[in-house]
Amino acid sequence: MKKIELKVNIHCQRCSTEVLQSATKLTGIDHISVDGEKGIVTVIGDVDPVLVTSQVRKTGKVVQIISVSQHKPPEKKPSDEKKK
Repeated sequence: MKKIELKVNIHCQRCSTEVLQSATKLTGIDHISVDGEKGIVTVIGDVDPVLVTSQVRKTGKVVQIISVSQHKPPEKKPSDEKKK
């Protein structure tokens, strides 16, 4: 699984919704989050970063890839029941 961060020009709630709807059309995406204030879209899943970028660009927004890294799921803390 990859964690892809994109810098997108987001000015309002409508822009955020358009970006979110365009990105969800791709298969292999597990999670998408949009930070409208910072203009950062985070996509987690098995998908090509170039495909995500080109899909979001179809909305007419300027998109830049910030980073692509391996996603590490949060580690589960050992419960107290196992200690007993």
